[in-house]
Amino acid sequence: MAAKKGKGWRSGRREGRSRMVQMTRHLVVSEGKETEPRYFEGVRAALGAANGRKVAIVVKGTGKHTLDLLDFAVEHCRYAPETFDHVWLVFDKDDFPAADFDAMERKCAELSDGSRTFHALWSNPCFELWPLLHLRYTTAPMTAAECQRALAQAMSKDLGVEYRKNLGGLFGMVDGQRAEALQRATRLAAHHGGLGNVKPSAQNPATKVGEIFDVIGPYLVAE
Repeated sequence: MAAKKGKGWRSGRREGRSRMVQMTRHLVVSEGKETEPRYFEGVRAALGAANGRKVAIVVKGTGKHTLDLLDFAVEHCRYAPETFDHVWLVFDKDDFPAADFDAMERKCAELSDGSRTFHALWSNPCFELWPLLHLRYTTAPMTAAECQRALAQAMSKDLGVEYRKNLGGLFGMVDGQRAEALQRATRLAAHHGGLGNVKPSAQNPATKVGEIFDVIGPYLVAE
């Protein structure tokens, strides 16, 4: 008598068959129209061909600030043909009102639900603090212009690169020190916590930009 076949043959399933991977979609919306989009386009390019089928990143530079930036992101999600799982808002303190700057984290939390999460990736005083933390640690309060000068000096000394606004390839130049930057950002957060600086507007210098790598970092291809 022929041996009975297992029930698996009826369903057409095979052992070891690879499962379909659900793609996660990310929208990065930045205040800046050049520096930040160029950086995050570098992040997107670092996904590589294989991981590009697991994670999709759309980058939009808007020129809008704080609450207007959030409004733009909400509207884009409403009318975009794709559904985004994560929306990352990249913005600076600069000279904008502290109340608007501080309200962004709360508003992002209010808009987040089970299908989509909004993230406030703020920097105080400016985005350039994030690449600076790849090369230096500092707790000294600074203006945006001072932060940009500090980054230029560090890149010139450590990398032999002349930094300028809207520099292409910034992500690739500094990403080798991403682990150090994440550690330094955490140290800065602890530093401000020790001082009782709770509001983002009071935390100079500090940045949340590194939080995006908690989600997409594992998919990036090291060069």
